[in-house]
Amino acid sequence: MTNARPSKLLIVDDNEMNRDMLARRLLRKGYVVSLAENAKELLQRVQEDAVDLVLLDIEMPEISGLDALQNLRNHYSAAQLPIIMVTAKAQSDDIVKALDLGANDYLTKPVDFPVAVARIGTQLAHKHAQEALKESEERYSLAARGSNDGLWDWNLSANVVHFSPRWKAMLGYQENEIDDRPSEWFDRIHDADRDRVKEEIAAHQKGVTPHFQSEHRVLHKDGTFRWMLSRGVAVHDASGKTLRMAGSQTDITEGKVSDPLTGLPIACCSLTASDGSSSTQSVAKTSCLRFYSWTLMDSR
Repeated sequence: MTNARPSKLLIVDDNEMNRDMLARRLLRKGYVVSLAENAKELLQRVQEDAVDLVLLDIEMPEISGLDALQNLRNHYSAAQLPIIMVTAKAQSDDIVKALDLGANDYLTKPVDFPVAVARIGTQLAHKHAQEALKESEERYSLAARGSNDGLWDWNLSANVVHFSPRWKAMLGYQENEIDDRPSEWFDRIHDADRDRVKEEIAAHQKGVTPHFQSEHRVLHKDGTFRWMLSRGVAVHDASGKTLRMAGSQTDITEGKVSDPLTGLPIACCSLTASDGSSSTQSVAKTSCLRFYSWTLMDSR
């Protein structure tokens, strides 16, 4: 996200000379600056002016800077609205209290302008980075929901996997029915596919393949196996150790259980029950062949 507009600063100080002098110098630095002589209706000013950062004097009549800070923090986090307190050097207790209440930083009077500019710039850079991250996450979340895929994110150092709600729903489960153990995935993979999937993951982690991609059967809550296409990429540290893998899961059952030439369903053959009994598979295959034959006869 590019910051297309100048950042808006609000200086709150009951000393007219102090606030006007600081405002003029900040204006020359390209900031949009508004002024307030007290903390009355401060929240409303912040909301109406879309303020990016507040420079807030601690010692003010009626409503102190600390009270105003606490009120703002009830509505905005430190990342959403950076607040830099301005105070006299002797007020160390107030500085500590302000930081405990959620102030991002502080300046002491008389204000050292280069220091003020540096601290303002640091806080705004952090704010814009957080906003860009949030925008990126929202964009990714929308894209993921639109694609109808399940997402997984495997932290190999901690050996935990975050499975998205959609990943769990594809297998018939609610959010709280699957935890973050890798076994939640691997134990549900069909016995005939499990070792191959682990080999494909290992090959990618070693750099043998540019990405991980695997088609395999995964056990659904209803007792049937669904064909899934799992794709992902690994992240390595400087030594080549794999730190994490992240990717997606796509249900490809429909393509796997339909005849590619006729488009006729053969789901009864492919969606073998999880008990794997020979009688069950035999009955399923027989029924499927009969259905396939009858359909071909009807189409002639």
